Amino acid sequence: MNQPRPSVLFVGAFPRPDVKVFGGMITSCRALLASSLPARVHLDLLDSTQISNPPPALPVRLCLAILRLARFVRRFESRRPQAVILFAALGGSIVEKGAMARYARLRGVPSLIFPRAGFIVEACRKSAFTRAWARFSFRGAQRIVCQSAAWRAFAIESLGFAPENVTVIRNWTAGPELLSIGEQRRVSAAFPVQILFVGWLERDKGVIDLIRACATLRERCDFRLKIVGDGRAAAEARELVERFGLADVIEFRGWLQTADLHAALREADVFVLPSWAEGLPNAMIEAMAARVAVLASAVGAIPEVITDHESGLLVPPRDGTALSGALAEIIADGALRCRLADAAFEIARREFAPESAVDKLVVLIESTVAHHAS
Repeated sequence: MNQPRPSVLFVGAFPRPDVKVFGGMITSCRALLASSLPARVHLDLLDSTQISNPPPALPVRLCLAILRLARFVRRFESRRPQAVILFAALGGSIVEKGAMARYARLRGVPSLIFPRAGFIVEACRKSAFTRAWARFSFRGAQRIVCQSAAWRAFAIESLGFAPENVTVIRNWTAGPELLSIGEQRRVSAAFPVQILFVGWLERDKGVIDLIRACATLRERCDFRLKIVGDGRAAAEARELVERFGLADVIEFRGWLQTADLHAALREADVFVLPSWAEGLPNAMIEAMAARVAVLASAVGAIPEVITDHESGLLVPPRDGTALSGALAEIIADGALRCRLADAAFEIARREFAPESAVDKLVVLIESTVAHHAS
């Protein structure tokens, strides 16, 4: 006899199609909705997406957070779920989701919190105050779901979770359409080499480092760089491109809708993400699924996925010399690009397809509900 589907209040990034906001959390949530999860768990979706990219001013964000908390309480009391899933990003999002978790705990319902950003780990290591409020916020949840072994260790050692309450479910954004691109791709050794950056245009995403590295390579390497995304460093990035005379080799595309992003991945030979800190970036997994060679900083969970010179190239964060050297190497060596792209594709297909993560998530939800009921 089939067991009834557990009912779950799922707080995450579910913006309306007409709302022009972007980010890795939206990609992750949409991938779950496109998987078998809605057929296996009764999902009640509550959108917690910011209203704009970049986010609005702090007073506006505070008011919106209060409104979302009110909506959460109304939805919780009217639907009375068996469990709550909370996707948390940075800063205020962690505090907000922590408050929701504590409310659910007060009302006798277990919650699972998914931290989706790696910068909080670095911030907690640097600041005892940050570590204290992060610990208080996260500990509202009964269980924490991490993207990597590094995050699991952080949750146990710094946030105080018991090991049995920390589960690793890795990124699940190597979807069928991206894998289809990878299956059909024939990696090119032709010039110019097409390089792609996808992410927030922020200094800590390494976009300024990337532009400076391109400036040092301009005279000796044949390449084109597409920068996809937007953010607070966009104006500085554009000014640097003009100052270095790189407008003919660097193109700013802004945020792209899914079809256009997939087209950019089809055209790319190399995906570059020289971040200063990361969790497990969706954009990198998507590039791997599309059989694009990866060059990334050795931060967060990236070294758990990419082995240097076997499935990608890794460089230290904030090291412009290393970044320039790795870019020059991967631009010059077509055979290396092919080998890295093939290895990355196999990892994405084997480890990051959505259904593998969904199977683990459903088991976790069911066990959490059953354990709470007992």
